Amino acid sequence: MAVTEARSHRRLVQGGLVVATYAALTVVMTWPFVNYGHFADASYGGDARLIIWTLAWDNHAVLNGLPLFDSNVFFPAPDSLRYNEHLLGVSVATLPWAAAGASPVLAYNVTWWAAFLLNGLASFAWLRRFVSDAAAAFVGSLAFMCSFYVMLHAHGHLHLVWIWPLPLSALLLERWFVDPTPRRAVMWVAVVLMGVLTSWYMAVMVAMVNLAVGAGVLVWRHGDGREGAPTLWMRRVSHAACGALIVGACVYPLARHYVGITTAPGESALYAADVASYLMPPENTVVGRWWKANVDDRPRTIYGEQTLFAGWIAVALGLVGLGAIVRDRRVPRLAWVFVALAVLGFLLSLGPAPPLLGGPALAPFGWLATLPGFSGMRAPGRFALMCMLGWSGLTACGWAAATRRLGRGSTWATLVLVPLMLAEWFVVDFPAGKPEVHPIPPIYRTPEIRGATALVSLPEYRDQPDWFKGGDYLYYSTAHWRPIVNGFGRSEPPTQPEIIGTVRAFASNPAAVRAMGVQYVVVHGDRLAREDRGIIEAARTNPLCRLVAQVDSDYLFEVLTAPSP
Repeated sequence: MAVTEARSHRRLVQGGLVVATYAALTVVMTWPFVNYGHFADASYGGDARLIIWTLAWDNHAVLNGLPLFDSNVFFPAPDSLRYNEHLLGVSVATLPWAAAGASPVLAYNVTWWAAFLLNGLASFAWLRRFVSDAAAAFVGSLAFMCSFYVMLHAHGHLHLVWIWPLPLSALLLERWFVDPTPRRAVMWVAVVLMGVLTSWYMAVMVAMVNLAVGAGVLVWRHGDGREGAPTLWMRRVSHAACGALIVGACVYPLARHYVGITTAPGESALYAADVASYLMPPENTVVGRWWKANVDDRPRTIYGEQTLFAGWIAVALGLVGLGAIVRDRRVPRLAWVFVALAVLGFLLSLGPAPPLLGGPALAPFGWLATLPGFSGMRAPGRFALMCMLGWSGLTACGWAAATRRLGRGSTWATLVLVPLMLAEWFVVDFPAGKPEVHPIPPIYRTPEIRGATALVSLPEYRDQPDWFKGGDYLYYSTAHWRPIVNGFGRSEPPTQPEIIGTVRAFASNPAAVRAMGVQYVVVHGDRLAREDRGIIEAARTNPLCRLVAQVDSDYLFEVLTAPSP
């Protein structure tokens, strides 16, 4: 009994140290993107506020029993959430915060921070199944948790940082296959569902990862122990069938709303990767700055979808790991899954017509895009996440092989190696700086807004150089949840250009705005370009526009059906 308690205590201590290590690592690597002094109310603009709104809307709909896709943006378009990812798999993590009354920004920031921690823990747990050395699993996990593609999206795309379901679903699938208990089946299906509901890209990657791991366990674990017993196969088949039905029943009601969404011609090629994407250090890293100062201008910006830098050390270790998988019989045969994931993710990230593959005929992404429901995928570079998951396994195998040769010196070697790896990915001089406090203007908390039929905020940033400011209006709407004409994101209703043209001219033609069902117009005077500032005076003098409130430089006009007496 005492021995069992001692083992449990030792495991608890070891688990606590692992969690503490990844928490400290999260603090270090996310430092350029965190304002800890205002963690509850500081945020970046653009896509970050779009995602803050999306998660808040999901929670608002769930807590109030509203149709999820009838969101309050892009009024009067129906099913307006279809023009962006629903992110339901992420919003589940923010739901308790929303139910407790926390601000949408706090719920977002906590979930964003936790994503890095979970990514590290999940990848470590999976890689630990393949290498006997915990240090090797830790080193390998860094290639997944901290790769520059994750750092690239840390400032705005939570759904591309919330990637822990990839390694965790792979781990749970393999463990369930070995011992197919109902409890393990439920855990595996739950994590798969969490990943599938995170985003469309994650759904495809989760499916591919689990298919690859599933094929691997069928080939390489089929004959292990008693796994060939008919009763075990009956349980596996029944569990898998039930899991597929559950996932399908949960996914179809959401996926059907996206039928017909397509990308603009050439957009997927614009966001495709190439070999240099993985090998060239970005300009916002130490090695990238050195390269740009001493070699040439090839280091790429932190913004975009093509800066995927895998890290020179991780690349080298991965090649060593590949050699170990080929030659070393101590490496489990299932480790070939790492090779499959790295190759498939890399090929998909090259886009629809990569020169490396001789054009579209041999491009896996091009084949994928022809399938029903896949034509809306516009950023092939995001499949780098699957490539880096596979490469993290190769990195772990590579460092495990290296430490066997180093012997007693492996501990010191690991202590030197880890900071060097992290230095390759750590972001320096991030152009946007730390996130700043951006309070919702008080005009959106007025009684008129809270009871509005629909409203629009001006200036409207669609097709403007500062288009990214359009996400602010979605974030402001979390204060009232009334329908707004403004929208922002990956696509838009086909009538949106005409509607925006109408509302921009509201001061000269308020009847057309009212005919759309818009009751109020908010004009942010301090945001207007100099040539547009006359709109405020024009609205003041138009008998069909009534100024009902002014807070600082923000004006609230009611659009009337007839002149007020």
